[in-house]
Amino acid sequence: MYNSYIKKFAALTLFFILGVALSPSNTTAQGNFNLPYSIYGVGELRFGEYFQNMRMGGISQAYSSNVSINDINPASYAALDSTSFVFEATLFSHFLEQETAVARQRSDFISLGNISFGFPVTRWWSFAAGLKPYSSLGYSIRDREDHPQAGTVTYFYEGSGGLNQLFIGSAFKPFGGLSAGFNASYVFGGLDYEASVVSNVLGVYQTNLTSAHQVNGWMFGFGMQYRHDISEQQHITFGATFGNRQDLDISSTETLKRRLTSEMLYDTISFVEAEKAVMSMPMYYGFGVFGRLNNNWSAGLDYKWQNWEEFEFPGRGGNYNNSYQVSAGVEFAPTIETFATFFHRLRYSAGLRYGQAYFMPGGEPLDEFGISFGTSIPIRGSLSGLNLNFEYSRRGSEDVHVIQENFYRINIGINIYENWFVRRRFY
Repeated sequence: MYNSYIKKFAALTLFFILGVALSPSNTTAQGNFNLPYSIYGVGELRFGEYFQNMRMGGISQAYSSNVSINDINPASYAALDSTSFVFEATLFSHFLEQETAVARQRSDFISLGNISFGFPVTRWWSFAAGLKPYSSLGYSIRDREDHPQAGTVTYFYEGSGGLNQLFIGSAFKPFGGLSAGFNASYVFGGLDYEASVVSNVLGVYQTNLTSAHQVNGWMFGFGMQYRHDISEQQHITFGATFGNRQDLDISSTETLKRRLTSEMLYDTISFVEAEKAVMSMPMYYGFGVFGRLNNNWSAGLDYKWQNWEEFEFPGRGGNYNNSYQVSAGVEFAPTIETFATFFHRLRYSAGLRYGQAYFMPGGEPLDEFGISFGTSIPIRGSLSGLNLNFEYSRRGSEDVHVIQENFYRINIGINIYENWFVRRRFY
């Protein structure tokens, strides 16, 4: 029976991944959603998303689990059971509403959150790896003005692409409740920016300027956790993460094209391949505490900060602000008995977060607020399960010069826990 559940989950996972890959609204297409603030920096940041922590307001510094992979703090890999193999995949459904004092728009898209796995190598060494997005770039902005000679002139600004990270990491448990770990992430992807000028007057040239940037390079992050057992039912864990300023390589091209309004094809006026450059990614750190209060309740608190004032992207200036986030979350497990009723076997989570974005539209800091809640649905007789959670967040205000964004996100995660490395006695 147990193996049949695993096979069903494996098939569901494959269907899950293929569905995202073939979806017309997959973020790899990058053209089916509109995130105006992704025009700044490297786009909408995604690297801090981990399914288990998202349903608890984003806590991750001190959180660890034997059935889940917290890649934000690699020290948590040490919590994986000595004979286990854990696989996870997550699907995000985003519903966005953007508004100012004079306009409103809505968009939505589906994206694959992460694919990751982990397992212990020895009693004191654990390994994990995976693929997840780092940032998403996708916007379409239009402006219009009346010109005495060129007629009605429309300006189009579009961006597409994003960065991904392929990470491998290890955690070590030298003694007692102390664990330390690191992640080596290969960051890669493309960031494309396009600006066009179009007129409704015949005989006027329409111009298009495209800047394409290919980014790749290694980034390293480190983490530590210390768990102190208070009693058999109670424990407290302290955690911290750190990553130094690191450079990524950039290969850039710039293409200028134009055409008459009466023609269909653009003529290339110039094509410039810039010299190799580097993108300086900022230093970050975070710390937090997570505790199990009794058999049913757990709670945690986090703080994260990143020095975006030192961010450098050659050819694309901007105002950047040091970002931070404060998160708090709680989890309730009614019972841990195997033969309890269905609803008593669920795990319920909720959380909230408040912080400040790394970009400053109009030179003003942009605050963010979010709430989330979710549940984990275990498969009877195993530690595998299906995870569901809902998140609402708000950023900005309804000021004429600032866009207020409301995010509604439904997340679905698949978690497969399998006992490996066990020698069978009966066949």
